[in-house]
Amino acid sequence: RHDYCLAKAVVSTQSTGGLVKQFGKTSTPALPSSKPVVDPEESVNRTIKLFIGGSLKRSANDSYRTITSSSGAVLGALPDATKKDARDAVEAAAKALPGWSGKTGYNRSQILYFLAENICRRKEDFAEVIAQSTGRKYDDGMQEVDTSLQRLFMAAAWADKMGSSPWEHKDPVGVIAITAPAQWPMLGLCSLMGPAIAAGNTVVIIPSDKFPLVAADLCQVVATSDIPGGVVNMLYGAQSHLSHILAQHQHVNASWYFGYPEGCHVVTREGITNNKQVWCEEYERRKWNSLVQGTGYTINQYCYNSKAVIMPAGDTFAN
Repeated sequence: RHDYCLAKAVVSTQSTGGLVKQFGKTSTPALPSSKPVVDPEESVNRTIKLFIGGSLKRSANDSYRTITSSSGAVLGALPDATKKDARDAVEAAAKALPGWSGKTGYNRSQILYFLAENICRRKEDFAEVIAQSTGRKYDDGMQEVDTSLQRLFMAAAWADKMGSSPWEHKDPVGVIAITAPAQWPMLGLCSLMGPAIAAGNTVVIIPSDKFPLVAADLCQVVATSDIPGGVVNMLYGAQSHLSHILAQHQHVNASWYFGYPEGCHVVTREGITNNKQVWCEEYERRKWNSLVQGTGYTINQYCYNSKAVIMPAGDTFAN
């Protein structure tokens, strides 16, 4: 699988060699920790926090970057996650892994159903945030929310049906670092997060750095939906910088990256170096609003470590 992913991810060193060398080396400089100027007639800007171990936390260096809408209006302040924040998130995910993977598939499915139901109660809020952030129409945002809910309900339905069989033993992969596709701020995130945690994995997610407000709202719902602390962790900041950090972390068992070609090259190289599962694709290749490419076996196959059970014919068919 590593060789297959590497073959897909390696790009021409002549055209992208410089980008590969610079990928993830530095993050976008954070702004000073002073509050942005707010027009008193406008709505109050939001201050987002990292979601680590089931709690909202400030960045280790207490720095942030300004979030703007498609029209250029300031929407709020986004924390800039550091290497220490990434370590804390991985530690929280690893701590929550035994308890979450030890739950039955039926139990995990009920928790995921509850999460999807809580999101459904705030559909209008999510659609409005998507429209405001991306500049798309409200109806387009609502369609993305509806499709995201379908992904979560489907993941919940599969949670107790994707386990081991007499001929195949399946174990959760472990701690998965997910760099979500930037162009689908909610759909891409839910399409990856749902199957991963349904299978018993814990996740550290780097959401869209262009439209992060949707992920911030999602964390508020996760925190009140019976999902144990540490199962879902959210880091905000430059995706290239944070994905490189997580790809190098020895306690991350898998790296899922959906971004630029040079990022695929770097994440695959780092994953092979420390022997973790790697799934990398360029962000334009997969159609997340497609039922075939956005759900099903194409994603579920990466959520488990499968072991074939070989049984002698006499034991299988005797009597």
